[in-house]
Amino acid sequence: MSDKDTNKFIQSLINLNVKEYKFEGADPTNETEFLAGFKKVTGADDSGGAVYTDDASKFGITWTEIKAEMDKL
Repeated sequence: MSDKDTNKFIQSLINLNVKEYKFEGADPTNETEFLAGFKKVTGADDSGGAVYTDDASKFGITWTEIKAEMDKL
């Protein structure tokens, strides 16, 4: 993935107002990679640390939406 594509991934998340997440690994180039690395904040633990889920039904965004936004950039 080129730097230009990396910027598209990050910018697409910004454009789609995706917040409170983390992504582990290299920026994704397909849905499998996206699902493997994307984690969404679902709350906080007793000490105030973020609680993450890798359950795609709780992401509020899909790879299809992100890819469509990336293609616009």
